[in-house]
Amino acid sequence: MISKPWRERLTYTAMSVFVAWHAAATIFAPAPQNSVIAIALRPLFQPYLSLFRLDNPWDFFAPSVEAGAELHYDLEDASGARHTFVPTRELSWYHPHYFWYRSWYYGILGDADIYAEGAAAFFCRKHAALRPVSITFTEHQQSDFAPEDHLSGKLPTDPEFVTEQVVKRVPCPNS
Repeated sequence: MISKPWRERLTYTAMSVFVAWHAAATIFAPAPQNSVIAIALRPLFQPYLSLFRLDNPWDFFAPSVEAGAELHYDLEDASGARHTFVPTRELSWYHPHYFWYRSWYYGILGDADIYAEGAAAFFCRKHAALRPVSITFTEHQQSDFAPEDHLSGKLPTDPEFVTEQVVKRVPCPNS
């Protein structure tokens, strides 16, 4: 068994190594990806950076906020009526599942061929009382919104600042 002073030194050393590793990863993460050092060190740091979502671009110190995209889906029921849902508006920012579901919604927008069928099955089960026949996923992309627009009383979510694009239509399973 290790004596108490050695155990304390070992713990202190391990914590110091972790702090040094984390500091190095945080400094390395935003480095330009085309540098020789970045190319050499990327395989070493990448798993750690991905695990803790530290893999940010160089401009994360002073980002330019891009216009957002939001997943909507239109559920067509057995009578032909359409019901529109915006799943992100059902999420609470304070709940732990917020980030998982939001990432999943972005995944549907980014790669519908992989995620849309599973999402459709989920949403068809969720709205089973409506007797859904199909779901159409749409991306609502916000366009540029200037300070002048805000001063004139407009909102970034007004129809003139949002473009809608159909991502994929998926029939509900067992419909």
